[in-house]
Amino acid sequence: MEKHFICLANSYKHGGRCIAGIEVVPQSDGSMVIVRHNDGRPRWIRPLSMSFNGEIPNHLAESFKLFSLVKLTDVEPCPDKAHSEDVHCSRMEFCPLEISSTQDFLDQLVDTKHQAVFYFRGKSIPATMIDRLDYSLMLIHPENACAYCDEERENSKYRMRFTYFGSNYDFPITDPVFLEQFKKDPDRYTDLKGIYLVLSLGLAFEGFHYKLVATVVFPTKQSSVSEKPAFSEEPHWFNDIEQEMIRLIDAKKKIEERMETLRGKIKEQMELHGEEQVKARYLTISYTPAKTVMQFDSKTFRLENEDLYSHYCIPKQRVASIVVRKNNMEQT
Repeated sequence: MEKHFICLANSYKHGGRCIAGIEVVPQSDGSMVIVRHNDGRPRWIRPLSMSFNGEIPNHLAESFKLFSLVKLTDVEPCPDKAHSEDVHCSRMEFCPLEISSTQDFLDQLVDTKHQAVFYFRGKSIPATMIDRLDYSLMLIHPENACAYCDEERENSKYRMRFTYFGSNYDFPITDPVFLEQFKKDPDRYTDLKGIYLVLSLGLAFEGFHYKLVATVVFPTKQSSVSEKPAFSEEPHWFNDIEQEMIRLIDAKKKIEERMETLRGKIKEQMELHGEEQVKARYLTISYTPAKTVMQFDSKTFRLENEDLYSHYCIPKQRVASIVVRKNNMEQT
């Protein structure tokens, strides 16, 4: 069985390289279809060698650049817990196809399902909890990022701080191309905006799977010339539902705004008349004055005491659910 993928990672791994990317299907007209999971996430592929850690030898990995098309022959899946993307193959070869890493294209590849990076928001996953995950690679578009060198560390001293869905992260960088540029001019990369990051979950080390920044992607500018897109999307079952959902979301937003205005008027009148409760024919309104309460900051506690927090976490089965939000469609 043959498979193709867009190379999005060629990072350091146990003296060799970790190569990975998002699976695509070439079409007869020269375009590509992005392969996705049922939940809409792009499907990743990580080819492994037969070595103990599966790293690709450096001399074989050199020809595979970011955003090159890679062809695998005789593909056999070999998933290992969270590393569901792993495959073995008999041959891995470069395909001559120019792929432009524009923001529009990268936005088609980002993980829009997971708001936390690999289940926990900390720097690693305990090996005892790795069975909870079914993925170990993702492309994200962080709100902001900063590369820095931690001189107090002997290992993994080149790191990336970034914010994603309001949470702060700090992971080692294993992208050789970016590290070479960073070491030449560190000050240039202290305030990174508009970048994309390929995040990876490493192999078990001393009881933990550590999270890594495998690739730092700087989008290229969109060409002003209209060209035939190299990639297309498979028809999705959600297409027929989307417009009706958008209409309901917009209607809900307007109703919530009107309700909030009415709540403000009611509160103002109850404070003015000194009433703690109003009973009408259909509604009973109770007034609660402002007060200071103690609230446990679980987010800060988790970030500062990750091991302790993980130790006392109790697994709890949650029913399946979905989160619906309207994308920001502002024109630039």
